[in-house]
Amino acid sequence: MSEGSAAGRSSSSERAAKVEQRVEELRKRRAQLAAGERPSLESVNFARQRAEDALERAREAHHAAALRHEELAQVHERTANSYQQAAMQGDDGPLHTLQEKADRHWQAAHDSHLRFAQDEAKAQDPKKSSSAGSQP
Repeated sequence: MSEGSAAGRSSSSERAAKVEQRVEELRKRRAQLAAGERPSLESVNFARQRAEDALERAREAHHAAALRHEELAQVHERTANSYQQAAMQGDDGPLHTLQEKADRHWQAAHDSHLRFAQDEAKAQDPKKSSSAGSQP
C-alpha cells in the first residue's frame, strides 16, 4: 500500500477517535444539564471556540472540494479536446461517436465548474452549507 493510503487510514482513525471523544463529552454535558447543572462561563467559551473551529474546518473543506472540482473540470476539458482532435483527424472511430464523447466531457467540465463555484461560495459562508442545515 502507498504511504498516502496509510496516512489516510491513520487520519480517519484519528478523526473517528476524536468523534467518539466528542460524543462522550456531549453525553456527559447532557447528563449534567439534565441534572440541573448550569453552564459555566468557561464551558460557554469552550463551546463557542469549538463552534468557531468547526466553522473554519468547514471553510477549509469547502475550499478543498472546490479545488478538486476545478481540477476535475480541467481533466474533462483536456479529454474533450483530445476527442475533438481525434474526430478532426478521423482517428479512433466515427466522427459522431467521438464528438458525442467530447460533448459529454464538455458537459462534465461545465458541471465541475459549477460545483467549484458552489463550494467556493460555501467556503465564503459555510452557514449556507448543507451540513449547516440549509439545502445544497
